[in-house]
Amino acid sequence: MPTRYTVTVTSVGSSSIIVLPKPVVDGFNLKKGDRLEMTVTDIGIHIPLEENKEDRK
Repeated sequence: MPTRYTVTVTSVGSSSIIVLPKPVVDGFNLKKGDRLEMTVTDIGIHIPLEENKEDRK
């Protein structure tokens, strides 16, 4: 079942940052420095992830 979160866009220096909720970070085993690919379309942003993927670098 999809879960909806409200996220915050903030900035550090000249970069914009989307803050992910801790349950999302933990559920997808994301770590500081991980790189995510995203697709941007006219209707939104999509970041495909596989739950608990261990071999992502």
